[in-house]
Amino acid sequence: MTGSTIENLPMTNRDDGHAAFRLQGVDHLPVMAQEESCHILKQYFDFLENKLSDQVETADIGLLQEMLLEISLLLRSGKSPLQEDGYLRLLDRLNAIYAKGLKAENDWAFARTAAYFADILESISQCYQDYDYSHSVGLLLHYMDKLFNYQEESWIDVFEHLLSMPDSIHIMQQLKDQHLQEIQDWVEEGVDNLFTIRNEQVELLAILDQALDDLNTEIVSREQELLNRIQSENQKNIVEMSRELERREIGRLHEQAQAQMTERKTKLDIINLLDVNIQEFADRLTDIRRRALMKLVWHNPNMPE
Repeated sequence: MTGSTIENLPMTNRDDGHAAFRLQGVDHLPVMAQEESCHILKQYFDFLENKLSDQVETADIGLLQEMLLEISLLLRSGKSPLQEDGYLRLLDRLNAIYAKGLKAENDWAFARTAAYFADILESISQCYQDYDYSHSVGLLLHYMDKLFNYQEESWIDVFEHLLSMPDSIHIMQQLKDQHLQEIQDWVEEGVDNLFTIRNEQVELLAILDQALDDLNTEIVSREQELLNRIQSENQKNIVEMSRELERREIGRLHEQAQAQMTERKTKLDIINLLDVNIQEFADRLTDIRRRALMKLVWHNPNMPE
């Protein structure tokens, strides 16, 4: 296949011209030579780097995630076999792009796309292990920590991609034996479900608060209505019977409100306990990241912090 053939590949046709080079799936692609693959990948990386680094606060996160997924699918498809120099260029470029997020004032776009970055790294590591992945792994640990602190559940995706990298990569075996195993222990205890459980409790608390507000409003209204009736009614027997029935109903509503307040306190206690657990793991995850990075720096003194 020649350069002119690349230009004739079916690609996305966007009116804005920002991503006109994008592939329309990989099934239709022929097996490409390395330079042809690198030509396509370079266009993806140029676009990604520009969008991640330039205006991260306005970046279309969904679009960037899609494009990173397309890169992963292309690499996994076997349609773009690379030689050692091709993998080196690809990995160095990816590392350089995501290293910019370490110093970015707003790293939201970097963090939100980190799981897809991790997917690409895992994919490459399966077929190319003669590379010092210290820098790449350090970046993934950084963004995994960030995502958890942002309460983004995709932190677990980054972790799972890390776990899936081959043990034959020396630094991965060291990390899995200690640091990643610590995280795995927490995951087995359910830490990956903490955000989901907390969100459910917060939603239930909001529903309960609304019901309690409605109930208190009804109580105030009925108490005022009873007071008005007492002041206006003149038929003694009817009034006394009516008063007693209304007082009983208002008493029942007060008991219902008290039960809901007790339930509300229980849910608040659960949320507070979840917050404690989340913060405990966040602190632990940060500590694990720091200790792991120290090991990575020791392994590769030239790795940027």
